[in-house]
Amino acid sequence: MSAWAPMLLVVAGCGVPLEDSAQALPPEVIPPPVVAPSQPPSPSPSPTSTTGPGSSPTATATPLPTESPAVELVDLYFIREDGLVPLASDVAVPTDAQTVLDRLAAGPPVETGLRSVVVDPLTGTALVSVFTPTGDTDLPTASVTIAVASAFSSLPPTEQVLLLGQVVLSLSSAGFATVSVVDAAGAPLAVPLPDGRLLDRPATALDYASLIRPL
Repeated sequence: MSAWAPMLLVVAGCGVPLEDSAQALPPEVIPPPVVAPSQPPSPSPSPTSTTGPGSSPTATATPLPTESPAVELVDLYFIREDGLVPLASDVAVPTDAQTVLDRLAAGPPVETGLRSVVVDPLTGTALVSVFTPTGDTDLPTASVTIAVASAFSSLPPTEQVLLLGQVVLSLSSAGFATVSVVDAAGAPLAVPLPDGRLLDRPATALDYASLIRPL
């Protein structure tokens, strides 16, 4: 027997069958394919940064809070029947007399049922404004001087009293203690009071206090 005979006998005794042709392996014997780990998504640019050629990213500036203008509550007086009703209103600080008169001319909110008489019902122009002297004018000493338009004299006496009451009480609430009244040319006027007397000095809130009615 040749030297190859023992080797053939060993192979035959191993129990592994020999096939004449190739056979497919069972599925459970085939290892699953190797899956490469997924790459994490690349970070997107921040929406608060801007880039451009030759520029570096800059963060969007946060807007600074704006400060609200300072206001104070001032009682503005409006007409109801034969009296005046105080209506608390926001007025910018510092409060000037013309702002108070402008607010009176604008009138009260419609839903209040109140009215104002400081505007000429025929022309829509204001009947009263802050008087600014333009020359040597001998005026009574007062916190503020107001001028009434020529149409003021055409108002009924009761409306004149209510108008002056509106103005004096509202200006007093805003810090103007005394109010002097002149005509358009700057000549001092004697103004009517609720009791029918004429006032020949600067008016105060006390002069028109009898017109005040509860809200």
